[in-house]
Amino acid sequence: MERITVDLISTKEFSSVSKGYDPKEVDEFLDDICDEMERMEAEIKDLRQKTTNVRPAAPAQAAPSGQEPDEELTNQFREILMTAQQVKDETIRKAKEDAEAIRAKAEAEATERLDGLSEEKDALTRQISELKTTAANYRQQFEQLLQAQQEALEKASDLF
Repeated sequence: MERITVDLISTKEFSSVSKGYDPKEVDEFLDDICDEMERMEAEIKDLRQKTTNVRPAAPAQAAPSGQEPDEELTNQFREILMTAQQVKDETIRKAKEDAEAIRAKAEAEATERLDGLSEEKDALTRQISELKTTAANYRQQFEQLLQAQQEALEKASDLF
């Protein structure tokens, strides 16, 4: 799998499907992820810069708890890396939660829209049925009227 970077996220193209997500919402969410990743990368870079600049204040002085200055620095690096890992894990967890919430919302909206369309379809089907019945009744009445007119003409023609 390719390493995920800000550039990869910002250039990633997704294919469209009929019941897909709102592309604008997805783009906005991916932009938020990119912003967060850039902020975290800057923070990591800053922390790395600070750790390279850290020097023991008094090299001749013994480190607390009998540790050597290099060992203390190593422990500080470990703490910083563990903190960075925790921030990364928390950010990923939050992003997954947000993505799930967006998916659930989109699914609920789609279901609601489909239900509305189904009701609209049923109403239109009823209207069509009523119009067909009305048309059939009108046709029958018109045929009866024509029949009555034809009979009246035949009676009138007997007179002439």
